[in-house]
Amino acid sequence: MAEQVIISNGIVEATVSTQAAEVIEFKKISDGINVVWCRDEKYWFNCNPVLFPYYSMLEDGKYELDGKEYFLGQHGFARRALFEIEEKGTDYVVLSLEENEYTLSVYPFRFKLTVKYELSGSKIILSYKVENRDNRPLPFNIGFHPAFNCPMTEDEKYEDYRIEFEQTENLTNDLMDLGYGDSFELKDVLIEGSHFYYDHQIKSSWAQLTNGKHTVRVGCAGYSILGFWRKNPGTPFMCIEPWDPDTSLDKDYTFRKDTLNNLLPVNEEFECSYYWELL
Repeated sequence: MAEQVIISNGIVEATVSTQAAEVIEFKKISDGINVVWCRDEKYWFNCNPVLFPYYSMLEDGKYELDGKEYFLGQHGFARRALFEIEEKGTDYVVLSLEENEYTLSVYPFRFKLTVKYELSGSKIILSYKVENRDNRPLPFNIGFHPAFNCPMTEDEKYEDYRIEFEQTENLTNDLMDLGYGDSFELKDVLIEGSHFYYDHQIKSSWAQLTNGKHTVRVGCAGYSILGFWRKNPGTPFMCIEPWDPDTSLDKDYTFRKDTLNNLLPVNEEFECSYYWELL
């Protein structure tokens, strides 16, 4: 049974669920507006899942390791897993996930994934640690998939919002060529499906969803991929997704032929973090 923990620092408040280790509410105490997608299954059942031990989809939903096939869904298993609460305080909470009978059947490695959510001013800092507890290198990728209500209040419209960047970007991919700019209006680019930018194409250290009145900023420094996703027309949320944190770890193609994954040595740890900020 999933549990919920509320953390607060007098400026902002967050509610964290042990189901998928998701932050299910994040709001300023002064206005009480929750910016986090509500997990309405009519549109999308998650709101900000951890993508582990890989992101995106496997070819035919499977991968091969040591001559054996393993079957696993999109973005790995952490997005559906029940985490344990390890520690909690007034303004932070620590959750973790370790291997179990199910994970070993789809990912034959001993590991520990630890998540810490801590409030600082108007920010929530989301920190992650992967530990290799196996007797061989641990293959993994990790990414994040936060979805924010868009619009953020009932008297607004999706088309009122825009994405802004810290600096001018050249936004070009197979689906969208916006050229140079430090923002784009959702009324002009009604994002549907996935729009991802790879190999550090995005130079800004943050991207934010805003209508000039309500703003949520997402830190993306130290990540090689930044994506924007809206499931389909009429979906009342926008995702800003940092994937693939920078690392000097050795890499291979365990899960897919198109994407390298990290190899974490035995008994070693990998850590990364990012943040959301209410402005």
